[in-house]
Amino acid sequence: MTLVTDVKDLSDLLNGASLDQARLVPSGGRMQLVLELTRAMIEHQRVVRHGPFRRVKTPWTKCQLTFKGIKTVTVKRLTDLAPDQVPLLACEAVPGGYQLTVQAPDGLQFVLGLDQLDGHFSDVGSPIEAP
Repeated sequence: MTLVTDVKDLSDLLNGASLDQARLVPSGGRMQLVLELTRAMIEHQRVVRHGPFRRVKTPWTKCQLTFKGIKTVTVKRLTDLAPDQVPLLACEAVPGGYQLTVQAPDGLQFVLGLDQLDGHFSDVGSPIEAP
């Protein structure tokens, strides 16, 4: 991920995902944020029929998202915000680089300052079928 539109597209894909774990680790004189998530695999939805009824089944999977080259981090917990009001990821260009916001559904928020966008996303688990 090197473009603001990459982050926007990923944010759409991660809509409704849960943030299982977040780690800030040192990396080459800067920091990197490693997020472990569980997301719905909407690209693998299928319709299941039970007699006259139809039901959409969506598998879930574990995934990992990493952002490198972080120069500043602010972490806070928002208490007065409904979880559906803010997307999991938001990014904007600011003077001197980018500001990336990671908003967990429980109100935990990371605001990252980066000189340039450098991130990687991948599914790391096998799909888990919904009951």
